[in-house]
This record gives sequence, C-alpha cells and structure tokens, in this order.
Amino acid sequence: MDTTITVRLDRSQDERLTARCKATGKTRSALVRELIDQGLDDRPLGRRIGHLKGTLSLPAPKSGRPKEIKDRNWR
Repeated sequence: MDTTITVRLDRSQDERLTARCKATGKTRSALVRELIDQGLDDRPLGRRIGHLKGTLSLPAPKSGRPKEIKDRNWR
C-alpha cells in the first residue's frame, strides 16, 4: 500500500464496520478499501439498470376508475 489516510467514524459507523468485518472475516482496512472501490466505480442508476429498459404491456382497463385515470393520464 502506498498511501495512508485517517477517517473519523461516529460510534454507529464503527460498530457497523466492526460487525461487517467479523461477518466477512476481513480486516477493517481490507473492507474499507473494498467499499471505497465500490463507491468509486459506482455507475449512475440509469447505466446500472439500462438492460431493464422496455415497455410494460398491460390489458386496457374496461371501466371504472382505472379507465378514467388512463384516459386522463393521471399518475
């Protein structure tokens, strides 16, 4: 490792970090490096779910409130 940084955590963050380290069997440093990598590599939501883009086919409402909402395009 080339660089050392200091990060201040509140008590809740420290407890959650410690619990995650115990659960995964990783050191605090290793887990923090992994979490930083995930945060830095994070893609915008649109790019992460782009493969889900498409249309939803629903049957046309026959009558009543759903038809009124569809006709008026209420949301």
